[in-house]
Amino acid sequence: MAKTFDALPEALVETLKKEVIVSLITVNEHNNPEVSAVSWVLSSEDGKKIGIAVGHKGSSMSNVQQNPNVTLGFFADESYYSVKGTGTVSEIIEKTMKYRVITVDVKEVEDVIFYGGKVTQQPAYEKTYDAQLAEKLDNEVHEILTEALK
Repeated sequence: MAKTFDALPEALVETLKKEVIVSLITVNEHNNPEVSAVSWVLSSEDGKKIGIAVGHKGSSMSNVQQNPNVTLGFFADESYYSVKGTGTVSEIIEKTMKYRVITVDVKEVEDVIFYGGKVTQQPAYEKTYDAQLAEKLDNEVHEILTEALK
């Protein structure tokens, strides 16, 4: 039987403090699932909320406004986890770019790796745009998410 929790365990909270790829699954206006890969993600310390920064015009944001049910998926703690919850969308936050924050109230966390599976390394990625801009945006978003999760 899969391990389930009603909040993120500490190891998953710690994982989301790093730069990781998270699948954000929302439901679009045609009632179809839609997946986006996001990396600007942070958990509250108690694991009951997850903040995701997105562009102010993104389809994920409009999907959550129409249907708040979301699922997140990510690799952590030698496994793969599904996080189900309800999302709300912030007003536009104007900084270097325009953002919105999707705040997910965590309802269920489940270890969904296939039987006998063990993840031996996190997927790696690199940002292909200006390194100084990437650092500036990352710092800006971290501040926005930290504030949103208070």
